[in-house]
Amino acid sequence: MNASTQPLATSRVADSASPWLAQEPRLRWLGIGTMSLLLTVTMRKADTLAFWQDLLSHFVVTALYWQGNVAIFIFLRRRLPGYKLTVRRVVLHVLLGSGFVMVATLFNAWLEVRFEEPGAAFVPTYWRNLRFSLLTTLLITNVYESVYFFQEWRNYFMRAAALERENAISRLEALKQQVDPHFLFNSLNTMAALIGENEPAQEFLGALANVYRYILLSKKSTTVSLSEEMTFVEAYVYLNAIRFGKKIQVVKDIDPAALQLRVPPVAVQMLIENAIKHNAINSRFPLRITIRATEQALSVTNTMHPKTVLEKSTRQGLQNIVSRFQLLTDRPVLIDNRGSEFEVVLPLLTHPE
Repeated sequence: MNASTQPLATSRVADSASPWLAQEPRLRWLGIGTMSLLLTVTMRKADTLAFWQDLLSHFVVTALYWQGNVAIFIFLRRRLPGYKLTVRRVVLHVLLGSGFVMVATLFNAWLEVRFEEPGAAFVPTYWRNLRFSLLTTLLITNVYESVYFFQEWRNYFMRAAALERENAISRLEALKQQVDPHFLFNSLNTMAALIGENEPAQEFLGALANVYRYILLSKKSTTVSLSEEMTFVEAYVYLNAIRFGKKIQVVKDIDPAALQLRVPPVAVQMLIENAIKHNAINSRFPLRITIRATEQALSVTNTMHPKTVLEKSTRQGLQNIVSRFQLLTDRPVLIDNRGSEFEVVLPLLTHPE
């Protein structure tokens, strides 16, 4: 990748949690200040100095508890995101939060014995404060997790609906202007019988049938393994090689470990189709396509000799790929137009969605 590489449209389905998260720091400090003031008023001393001393003490302790629990929440949200992992995240939050509170209460009890009630016994003070602090921690955990859970729950179904819509567009793009698939397969079988022993023609028909079979079988899948996708791509490339001969060259450099990772169905094929559709292909300007894959990403690079007159196109193939990946991962699709070459990098997914 060179410096010109740019992500195309990195925005995802609007994350409804973001308005709350944007306001959360302001609300947090407002809550810390309010709770500190309430605690101070309920334990108000006779003189002004004691009042401000108490207010400062309560503010420091409240901020310590609140900030610590928020840090735990953010850490667990990053490690265990989404509503599907809510139970595991809440259990860990309660355990880690309780452990944090037990340690922080030592500091709280020391402040109280040292400044608020000099001479008071430390252990009874610690246990009294610990009961109150654990209750407060559970309340904070409940508020944060409840807000996050319902926002993630809503986002999940919004993404699922949007992904289904994008998959429908993808299937329509792949099958548009084609005859009924059942009629097509019957016709292919009839044609194979008529061809008889013509081996090149039989191979062509077999590849054509594989292409349509893959499209039909994968239409309900959100993702497929890269191995399945590359088998489909090989059949698609074979069909075009019959048409263009040596004028089209496809080079593959794929890490075997990457074959078990996943991509949206027909995503790689669409990139090859775009390269064929938008470039002049002849003996003078052969089209060279390179497919590389590691355990992180797959790239499709093609030489560029743009057609002067483009074929009719909805121009939604590449945008459809970008949209589907935005619904599946935070990692963007990267597009790099270097003038003589055009490269698209797809992030590889680790598991079915």
